[in-house]
Amino acid sequence: MIDDLKTVGVSTYENIKRDIIFGNLPPLKKLKLQELKENYNTSISTLREVLSRLSGDGFVCSQEQRGFFVSPVSKGDLIEIAHLRILIESHALKKSIKNSNPEWEGELLSTHHKLNIYENDMLKKGIDDKKKWKKYDSEFHQALIKNCGSNNLIELHKLIFDKYLRYQFLVLTFRGKGSINEHKKLLNYTLEKNYSKAQEVLEEHIKNGINHAIENLSDK
Repeated sequence: MIDDLKTVGVSTYENIKRDIIFGNLPPLKKLKLQELKENYNTSISTLREVLSRLSGDGFVCSQEQRGFFVSPVSKGDLIEIAHLRILIESHALKKSIKNSNPEWEGELLSTHHKLNIYENDMLKKGIDDKKKWKKYDSEFHQALIKNCGSNNLIELHKLIFDKYLRYQFLVLTFRGKGSINEHKKLLNYTLEKNYSKAQEVLEEHIKNGINHAIENLSDK
């Protein structure tokens, strides 16, 4: 019974977080417990626990006497999250490269292959399925740091990446050849075990993404 409740709590947390990331629950939306209960088919007590956890993770904020709201967005917050992502992902990438092995390299090639095909289709055929694109993009970046040897580092990166991903769904558009070339260089330097160059390209890649998106995000 306790395990079932934990499973419900975890799935509810992931479902609400996903809807915040995808923008189905937009910034500053009031999260009414009764409405959430109906939409996510769970209890009020579970929802209170889930919203408290989402608040601790930065996806939800609470105001005394007013309840829970989806966290706001701003240029300053995006820049801070991006800098944290650079710091964490760059460190984890270096550790992954130092731990390099054939299985990890094979996974990198596989995830990049899917991303590369889809990004080229976006460029040549005008395909614009942002959810599918970011799925492949996320899988590649998660694979880059998967071999770092630290579950805590992987979990911390996932939290920051999800916050960054939320902004990507809100304001990011495809940068075309720039994004494709950066991903290719990132893969090549990683496979060459040149972590300093890989880190350099990663930082450039994230900063270029910010600069491309920032003009579409007004300060809140």
